[in-house]
Amino acid sequence: MDRLRELQANGHADPSAHGQVTGIHPSERQGSYIVDSSPQDAAEPEKQSNKGWEKFWLEATEVQDLLKENKMTEDDLLQSLITPASSLARPPISSFHVGAVGLGVSGRLYVGVNLEFARLPVNNSVHAEQFLVVNAVHHEERAITKMAVSAAPCGHCRQFYSELCCAETITFFFGGKSFGLADILPQRFGPADLLTEPDTPLLLQPQHNPLELTAEAQELVASRNEVPFLEAAKAALQQAIQSYAPYSHCPSGLAIATAGGAVYSGPYLESAAFNPSLGPLQAAVIDAVTDGIAYYTEVQEVVLVEVKDAHVQHAANVRIILEQIAPSALLTVLLAESS
Repeated sequence: MDRLRELQANGHADPSAHGQVTGIHPSERQGSYIVDSSPQDAAEPEKQSNKGWEKFWLEATEVQDLLKENKMTEDDLLQSLITPASSLARPPISSFHVGAVGLGVSGRLYVGVNLEFARLPVNNSVHAEQFLVVNAVHHEERAITKMAVSAAPCGHCRQFYSELCCAETITFFFGGKSFGLADILPQRFGPADLLTEPDTPLLLQPQHNPLELTAEAQELVASRNEVPFLEAAKAALQQAIQSYAPYSHCPSGLAIATAGGAVYSGPYLESAAFNPSLGPLQAAVIDAVTDGIAYYTEVQEVVLVEVKDAHVQHAANVRIILEQIAPSALLTVLLAESS
């Protein structure tokens, strides 16, 4: 039980165990170990061990080891890890930590947490259940079989989960009970109401949007012989190709490069109800958070790839968000077209 106790204990750890930055006004650090309200020259947080709970996923072999060592069922394991998972949330606005822990058909375990961005409208927030899906997408997971959540999923997330290819079979655990999506969102509006092609791949299934950069965008990329930018441009295009946008047909992808040379990326993920859709910047931020990024102000370069003359574009909203979370970052928008 030792490893499981270590994982669970982290859910009750003092915020300082996660690198809480000192010297920030309490109102700016309440409810999260990092909120990026610090001045540009603030000291970097001390990197400290989370005693085993420092990953946002566990490999299938690790999951099986935990089950055997602790003589637990999968359902019990997921529910036991909600508290340590929620401790990784970053909610500077609400101070309400949400954790979600899910099991993929691959046997991997995925964690999701809520992310809020200070000084921005709350509709830019990431819900824990959405975080978990993006985490799974980044690992090429093809279905989520079951998940436990620290609180009942909101209507926004129930609608978002209607996009999953496994929507009919996934099981949710919360409040001491288990539910199917049909139980918590009956008579739902979803892909079947809008998609005309029955073989359209759904969320978590492989996506392929045949895109290439326009000639002008290719010239811009060629003019900048800088490794972080070139890697970010390549990653952003790949995420646009893998974007899930079956309703607007306006796929997009985004990549961010940090001062340390790390590159993180994410695709735009659409919902039939539109509002629960998740933007590519949020998806890229999730990628960065799962790798342990401490400050969003570490981001120096941002590359957005979106379709030329598309009805749905993200550049304006990305600029607004970056002004608050990474004001020194350089944003480059590269337009793409069908290849």
